[in-house]
This record gives sequence, C-alpha cells and structure tokens, in this order.
Amino acid sequence: MNARWEFRLLRLWHAALAGGFLVAYVTADEDTYAMHVFAGYWVVGAILLRLALAMIGSATGPLAIHKPRLAWAKPGRNPLFAWMAAVLLVGMVVAGVTGIAADALPALEDLHEGLAEASLWLVLAHAAIIAWIFQGRRVRELLKGSAAALLVIILLAVPAAFAADAARDVIKAGYARQAGPGFSGFSAERGRALFESKNTASPDYASCTTCHTSDPTRYGQHAKTGRSIQPVAVSANPKRFTDAAKVEERFDRDCQTVLGRACSATEKGDYIAYMESK
Repeated sequence: MNARWEFRLLRLWHAALAGGFLVAYVTADEDTYAMHVFAGYWVVGAILLRLALAMIGSATGPLAIHKPRLAWAKPGRNPLFAWMAAVLLVGMVVAGVTGIAADALPALEDLHEGLAEASLWLVLAHAAIIAWIFQGRRVRELLKGSAAALLVIILLAVPAAFAADAARDVIKAGYARQAGPGFSGFSAERGRALFESKNTASPDYASCTTCHTSDPTRYGQHAKTGRSIQPVAVSANPKRFTDAAKVEERFDRDCQTVLGRACSATEKGDYIAYMESK
C-alpha cells in the first residue's frame, strides 16, 4: 500500500474515532444511554481497527505504530507522535472496556467516568501537539521549551478528573437560601416521604424507588434502559450530591419525570438530608 492511500485511511480513521468519542462523551446520561453504549463500542472497534491497519500498512508508512522513544532523531518521525498514539490508544480502550464492563460490575463506573474525562484532556493535548509539530521551524523552536510545561499540565489534569468535590454542605446551604425566610431546616423524614411517594405523572416512573429500589444503599436499575445505577445513599456512595451542576441537572430532570413538576428548594434539601442519613 502506497503512502498516499495510507494517509487517506489514517484521516478516515481519525474522523471515525473522533466522531465516536464525541458522541460517547456528550451522551453519557440515562436518557441517551443506548446511543452512549453504541458510541462506546464504536470507539473500541475503531481502536482495534487501528491495530489491524498497522499490520497491513508498511513498516515506515503513516499507518505504522512506532514504539515510543525519547530520542529526537533528524531526519525522522517526531517521537511525540508515538508517545501520544500510545497514551491515547491505551487510555481510550481502557475507558471503553471499563464502560462496557460497568453494566456487570457497577463499581467500575467511577473509573470509567474518570478515564473518559482524562481522555478528553489527552485528545485536546494531542491536537495541540500536532498543531505545534506542523508549524514552521521558528515557531517550533519558540515552543520547544514549553513541551515540559505541556506534560505537567496533562499530568495534573488526569488526577483532577478523579477528584471528588465534597460540597454537599455548600449545595444544601444554597437550597436553604432559596427556601426563603420561613425556612426552618431540612428534614430527613420529609426526604424519605418524597423518595417513597407514589405519583401518576409517568406510569414508567411512579416513584424514585422504581429505579433506586426501596433501599437507597443498594444498586438500582434504570427502568427504561436497564442500566445499573449506583446507590443514591451517601453512606454507600460518598460522591453523591457533591457536584452542584450535576445535582441540579438531576433534580430538574427527575422531578419532572417522577412528579410532573419542579421540586422546591426545600424538597431538594430534604432529599439530600435523607440520603445523608442512610
């Protein structure tokens, strides 16, 4: 296979992988779970295809996967190509495999989400490095000294993707302010009543217990997709209710789905208080 065709295949493969990763990243929610699963399999399949293309391509052509090295050979292939290819391929395939396995082993869900977030940063770093490599010599020489700084940024970004923000008290304080002057505190008992209440807004989601079971310390199962849901109780899942944006997003969606209306600030705080007590 000549180099021109190898370049064409490589570009098509990049488009397929990038498209699959983008779809998987933006559909990581219960409402779009089927599309998320399909995109995840697509990404894993694309990576396996990349390995197959490396075997049919020439040893020195664009499709070859070179062993990472530190030497900066001239003339020759920039060593950053091999390093970024290795890190991206390994990171994405592990993210995909843990996502596939998470349905059977829910404990892998956090690892899958962390790897997906880290992969996004790696993709952005990869794009930046490619842009740097293909600039003119003068620009490359000016930026060569920033390679170490870029590596530091990547290394800092990866663990940050796994860090949990323990912000439940801040979130509850925000709901307390929204509750108004008559607010007298959140009630775990009212939260339990809300969690167990039966509603007629949707026949598929008559109660929070439909998906989360009557015991919030146990794993649940989404009524529509069948996807395993991690425990909602804080004792069983300490990361629950620590991301303000996600907490509000879930309340906005789930209150409308189960109750047919928006939850009040007091109800949201009561719900969190109940889950903290379990």
